[in-house]
Amino acid sequence: MGVKEAASIDEAIVVALVNDVMEQRIGPGTRLSEKSLCERFGTSRMYVRRALLTLANRGVVELQTNKGARIRQPTLQQAKILFETRRAIESIIINNVVAQRRATDITRLNTHMALEQQAFVNNDRHELIRLSGEFHLLVASFQDNQLLTGFMQTLVTESSLITGMYGQHSFTNCPPSEHQRLVDAITSQDQTLALELMLAHLQHIEADLALG
Repeated sequence: MGVKEAASIDEAIVVALVNDVMEQRIGPGTRLSEKSLCERFGTSRMYVRRALLTLANRGVVELQTNKGARIRQPTLQQAKILFETRRAIESIIINNVVAQRRATDITRLNTHMALEQQAFVNNDRHELIRLSGEFHLLVASFQDNQLLTGFMQTLVTESSLITGMYGQHSFTNCPPSEHQRLVDAITSQDQTLALELMLAHLQHIEADLALG
């Protein structure tokens, strides 16, 4: 097996587990058995351990001596800092996107919104959670600051961990209607309204959590 193929195995495991976290199929504190992961992905412990180390470096997993790995459990303080950070970062992103947006961006947003609405109608919680996170990543991808775009993946994954710990186990805190209003503001290039809507949206998400 070549180096490139081995790296692909590692990355496949990482991507799958991050998706599980983002969809809240596995929650904070969940133990990750190396044996079970080997069976799930049909690979050896070496590749599983490499993937877990990558996830630990990304703040998704905690590795404990003689106790194995588990999904990280953010503290209340970390949760509050997360939303402070999101407000700062996504304010910059939304301003950039409104100024730079192209017709193809609007098409992709409308396509995404159709998927969100269908998941909402179908009462598909896991799908809507995943799509809600992807909405923020999609918006970030439309602006030229690649540093912020990459940082958003970390923030959205961390948000999923926090929602899993402190949320009310519903997806109403990120309804498609709020995303749709943001899309409309981006489409009309109303920068003031788009910023107001993004900040209100993040406040709504945070308010739905039991952060004390």
